[in-house]
Amino acid sequence: MHYHIHWSSSKVDWERFSTREEAEETAGQLARPGETFTVESVDDKRCMHCLKIGKRALANDKTGDAEVSS
Repeated sequence: MHYHIHWSSSKVDWERFSTREEAEETAGQLARPGETFTVESVDDKRCMHCLKIGKRALANDKTGDAEVSS
């Protein structure tokens, strides 16, 4: 399980957090005046956000040695 911040002003923050507390603390520090957010918990193996990023990283890696974190 991991967490993503969903900002009211955009679709998602692509950064991945290990705990809800870490995501909420970071969001509280980064939030602009009047901006709201929610923190979403996501199953590691079913996170479409991370899967898309991982595929993009592999496609952009010319050596074939890209690491994809899970």
